[in-house]
Amino acid sequence: MIDTKNYSEMVEAFRKRLDEVPEGRTGIRPAEDSWSLKEIIGHLIDSASNNHQRFVRLQFDDLLGFPPYEAESWIRVQNYKDMDWDSLVTLWYSYNRILLKVIENMDEGALENVWIKGEDALTLISIVKDYYRHLQWHIGHLEGRLKEVAE
Repeated sequence: MIDTKNYSEMVEAFRKRLDEVPEGRTGIRPAEDSWSLKEIIGHLIDSASNNHQRFVRLQFDDLLGFPPYEAESWIRVQNYKDMDWDSLVTLWYSYNRILLKVIENMDEGALENVWIKGEDALTLISIVKDYYRHLQWHIGHLEGRLKEVAE
């Protein structure tokens, strides 16, 4: 089984950090092609949503033809920059608590099931690990962006 202790600690620590962020800075884009803090959290909600589907569907069988995630389009269409910060943080946190339970209860026999993505065959276990690497990267991304909008 996958050890979720570190993932859980990451989610809890990031939630606490997000609660400290001043609301007034969350919608600022330092440049036209840069995401605001709200858009970063929105992207992480999108990531949770897309990966939730993968985590569940891959426990049934291999996955073929799952639609790709187009980050810029999703961010634009959902207009995260104008949403309420606390609502975004709460949704992100709640979604990740659910994902942790899904991962804790994964069928070990399904961990090698694959998502065929173009030329790649990604195993369920690799997708789970990549999800948390992606989250870790965006935690740093958010910290850097917070410094940019504080100046």
